[in-house]
Amino acid sequence: MPGFNVTQALFPSSDGTLIYAEAIGNKNLPAIVFIHGLTLTALVWAHILHDARLLEYFYLVAYDMRGHGRSGKPLTMEGHSSKLYADDFAAVSKGFGLKSPLYNGWSLGGTVAADITTYLGPKAISGIIWTAPMPYIDPEVIGAVAKPAVQDLLPGLITETDAVLALQTRHKFIDTLFNDPPSVPVDIKWSWAGSSSLIPPSLVPVVTSRPQDPTALFKAGANGLPLLIISGGNDKQLRGEPVWEIARKHFEDLTIHTIPDGSHASFYDNKDEYVREVLKFAKRVFKIRA
Repeated sequence: MPGFNVTQALFPSSDGTLIYAEAIGNKNLPAIVFIHGLTLTALVWAHILHDARLLEYFYLVAYDMRGHGRSGKPLTMEGHSSKLYADDFAAVSKGFGLKSPLYNGWSLGGTVAADITTYLGPKAISGIIWTAPMPYIDPEVIGAVAKPAVQDLLPGLITETDAVLALQTRHKFIDTLFNDPPSVPVDIKWSWAGSSSLIPPSLVPVVTSRPQDPTALFKAGANGLPLLIISGGNDKQLRGEPVWEIARKHFEDLTIHTIPDGSHASFYDNKDEYVREVLKFAKRVFKIRA
């Protein structure tokens, strides 16, 4: 299998905001687009994007959501409308020549499915993978899904006056992603923590409260849009059960897989099992028999 280099690009969205994206693999293969979680960046997917098992069958893409990482950072709520998040996905898809890719959203990145189905239509994606997801933004849903461990960290993520609290909170936030934080190599923890500092604190409440309407998402699910939910039994940040309940009500083609000892970042802590489930689902979605 030939080696591949990562292609990096900045694509302008409909409002001119530049969206950082990267891709690796054979462009002629079906694509999977990975979207990160709150405060983080496409960097979290580095080990997944270089996985030979996935690259054998798929073209792999990841991008930084607006407000995060190397993408542009509008500071107003208007700059974080649902339509703009859909337009960001469209810009990345067009920029890399993707045709109805499989979408994989982790944590807060899971909410982008509602934007896509509302403004681009369900045919813009071939299916959805929710990795330890927040399904969409709604105060009641967030209250049901988010565990106290992450809710208690919000004051430190949004402070603009207490540098010590902000720094301590970023590292605590990163630790809640993993099963055994001391065993995670420092280059992983520090790079994730460092990249999490790129979102302005004032944007954290914006990106976690931006208006969304899940109606089109639910309609797509009722009409057969495939959904895979991968949850971790040891997830310290989000509960899986409320998401499963929502999905069971609205998705006809639903697969739920729980990794018993899986963390919030099961794609890192439990990579082999995670990749196996993604491969199995993605091959079915794209009708790949190999």
